[in-house]
Amino acid sequence: MSTNNNDILKDEDFLKEFLKDFYRQIVKIDNYEKFENILTDWIQDYFNHHKKNSVTILKLMENHMDEENENWFSSLIGFFYEYGIGYDNNKIIDVKNKSSELYLLSINYHHKKLISLYQLLNIIIAKYLLSFYYYKDIILDKRNLITKTLKCLESTHHTMSHGNQFENFNGLEINMSKDELNIIEKYFDSLDKFSNENQSDYIKKKKGLAELNNLGYCYQHGVGKKKDESKAFEFYLKSAEGGNSDAQNNLGYCYQNGIGITKNEKKAFESYLKAANKGDIYAQYNLGYCYQNGIGINKDKEKALEWYIKSAKGEYSSAQSILGNYYKNGEDVEKDLKKAIYWYNKAAENGNKFAQFNLGDCYKSGRGVIKDEAKAFEYYKRSANQEYLEAQFELACCYDIGIGTEVNKIKAFELYQIAAEKEHIIAQYNLGLLYLSGSDVEINEKKAFECFKNSAEQGYLNAQFELGYCYKKGIGTEVNKIKAFEFYKIAAEREHFTAQNDLAILYERGEGTEKDLKEAVYWYKKAAENGCKYALYNLGNYYSNVKDTGNSERKTFEYYKQSAEQGYLNAQFELGYCYYNGIGTEVNKIKAFELYKLAAEKGHATAQNNLGILYEINEVTGKDPKKAVYWYEKAAKNGSISSQYHLGRCYQYGNGIEKNEFKAFEYYKKSAEQEYLDAQFELAYCYEKGAGTEVDEAKACEIYNIVAEKGHKIAQNNLGFIYLKGEGSKKNLEEAFYLFQKSAENGDKFASDNLGICYELGIGTDKNENKAFEYYEKSAEKGYINAKFHLGYCYTKGIGTNIDKKKGFDIYTKITAEKGDTLDFLKYFYENEEEMENDLNGVNYWYQKLSENDDNKAALYKLGEIYELGKGVNKNEVRAFGFYRQAAEKGCINGKYKVGNYFFRGFIVDIDKEKAFKLYKEAAEGGNSNAQKCLASLYDENVN
Repeated sequence: MSTNNNDILKDEDFLKEFLKDFYRQIVKIDNYEKFENILTDWIQDYFNHHKKNSVTILKLMENHMDEENENWFSSLIGFFYEYGIGYDNNKIIDVKNKSSELYLLSINYHHKKLISLYQLLNIIIAKYLLSFYYYKDIILDKRNLITKTLKCLESTHHTMSHGNQFENFNGLEINMSKDELNIIEKYFDSLDKFSNENQSDYIKKKKGLAELNNLGYCYQHGVGKKKDESKAFEFYLKSAEGGNSDAQNNLGYCYQNGIGITKNEKKAFESYLKAANKGDIYAQYNLGYCYQNGIGINKDKEKALEWYIKSAKGEYSSAQSILGNYYKNGEDVEKDLKKAIYWYNKAAENGNKFAQFNLGDCYKSGRGVIKDEAKAFEYYKRSANQEYLEAQFELACCYDIGIGTEVNKIKAFELYQIAAEKEHIIAQYNLGLLYLSGSDVEINEKKAFECFKNSAEQGYLNAQFELGYCYKKGIGTEVNKIKAFEFYKIAAEREHFTAQNDLAILYERGEGTEKDLKEAVYWYKKAAENGCKYALYNLGNYYSNVKDTGNSERKTFEYYKQSAEQGYLNAQFELGYCYYNGIGTEVNKIKAFELYKLAAEKGHATAQNNLGILYEINEVTGKDPKKAVYWYEKAAKNGSISSQYHLGRCYQYGNGIEKNEFKAFEYYKKSAEQEYLDAQFELAYCYEKGAGTEVDEAKACEIYNIVAEKGHKIAQNNLGFIYLKGEGSKKNLEEAFYLFQKSAENGDKFASDNLGICYELGIGTDKNENKAFEYYEKSAEKGYINAKFHLGYCYTKGIGTNIDKKKGFDIYTKITAEKGDTLDFLKYFYENEEEMENDLNGVNYWYQKLSENDDNKAALYKLGEIYELGKGVNKNEVRAFGFYRQAAEKGCINGKYKVGNYFFRGFIVDIDKEKAFKLYKEAAEGGNSNAQKCLASLYDENVN
């Protein structure tokens, strides 16, 4: 507490101003349901603004509770006690009773002589507070009778003086004034003008005029009287003629709106002018409005501003708020954001919800003040507490996305609901979004649909688009592409670019309307012009399917590029694809890599897959199998069936990861189940060879058939081999030959080689050495190692061509000397490169030996063995059979045994156990122990 006289005077002056300002605040409150919140918030702001502490202020007021001054602040002390402001909880036992005692103490002082304005203010404040202590519900019921009228006054920007009306409860006059302070201050001004002898008459006359005005108000609104607007006008007129400024203002309102009298805007203006000239702040405001809009007088913007300023200086918050608008928007004054903020602050301190809302906007955007989202939130909250619709909506947005407060979807939902029920179209839309998102709110598609529908019907653009989307996808309603088209078109014509894009899609697909590619392109271009990256991408897709000159490819590239530059992920991938393949631009694999990497890092599965391929095949990046596997795994987790296949390959061959045929099988199976062609082929191969699973020739044949019918050339070749061998299916040499032909026509080098073997040996077709040579040559030109050896063999033996042993030997030598595709192919089958090179040299050696001597049965046998086991060549049992048969025909004991096996198993040839027996017998007699065992087995079966 202050320790010197100057400080004491300063403290007392502050308390007096606080009492006055509290009174001004209490009499202008509209929202009685949140009465306490508004006043406590105001007190907090008031003390913050004046840098005061509530504990100190309460102590100062308590120190004034002596006999002379006890009725100055007793009502305020009661309010502080009741709402816990500045007092020690442990000090006061029964706060409620203490506060009511203080309110009654203030009111019961009314019979004593009033010696001070502050005593009268204290009494009136106490009446307010005590009435709300006991009779809040009754007052609210009474207030509800005139709510609609007051809202009407608010919406028309005109203010009536309803300042002296009061209700009587149990003998207590409960003042419901909005401008009583003005009356009180005029009253005390009059004390200076009149002697004590004249005061009584003056007050009586003034009271009488005020009562006439009050009666007018009661008749106008049906408060305690039967509503009668004519009588209301009469009483206003009588009071106005006696000079009551409130009545003159109210009379102006009646003339302006035709209440109880024929509408007469000129007389309305005249009545407002009389009251305004007497200092009535409401009339001054109304007069400003008349000048601004030419009501009863010619428009005069300067005078409008002049009267608004007078009203604002008289502390009328609506005028202060209007002035804030003037300066913020530069309406008829030079734009001045500092002045705008000043007036908004004044109005907000006086409880004006519009000004509080506007201050919230200013702090949110940093317009005229330093951006402060926390303050924006607080001002929106105060305005929303007074049920201002726009503030309720903005407060919901703050909770929704965390502006100035923590995200609270439940509170956002509640506020959106309140605003939506009041037909706030954006709140309806946002409420729909919350119903769809399920963020702390139960997903309810039907309610979301209804919210969008309500908002759309009131013309909200985003809701019209969203409603179209609901109809398209069947969200909260049945799928209805026709209605989707209708709403997309409405939104598209209003320049909603996503709607324009989606409308184009419907035109392109013929959904909800007839297919019309011209219209589709038109709307894609409209959306693209409006900045829609999806439309740019879709235009790229459209032109990629147009079959014409390079012009369409150039457009494809350009549209993908524009969309990619706006950050659209799919477009970034497609642009990379264009650079990689030279579509509409020059091939640039570095840029392709960069774009694939950009898209891959953002989770684009196909980009991740393609990036893996680039790392695996050593393009641009340098070969890095481990990174390839990393990106394949990322893509596979994101659902890329291609990457599941590539991971299968990596596990199958140990490329970039430890070899694991079981995992290879699993990845092939996953991808194959999603009908990825290459994976289906590899799965069939796994079943055929027992890689990562048990051998299942029937399953392999079944899957090869599926894949072969889809044109997979290697599957056609492998299926041909199965038909040739007769394992897993009925042997069919003609079908095998047909499949080799189909595969060869599709460019498969293995099938071309197999077709050559069929022609050379007469398997499934007539023997034709010329064609055999032709197909060996085709396959060899594509780098197939087996075909190269076969071609060399043809030259040394004159099969389908003239004998040219030198050329044959050159081919053999070249195969072992070269390091390109030949070795790369064989590396898949060898873990040890030295072993591979030894085997390759062995093939060369035996071919040369055979070339030197056609009757070299050992060379023929060894070559059969080489092809049977796949040592230095690709395994080929048909080729092996050919060499074994030649060796057997030349008397090779081991060759006879091998050919016996073919006849015994029916492998390539039909089962013929008699021939098998004969060959086993000859081989056994020649000392082949395996043949002896097989012969014994046949004796057991009585085969001879």
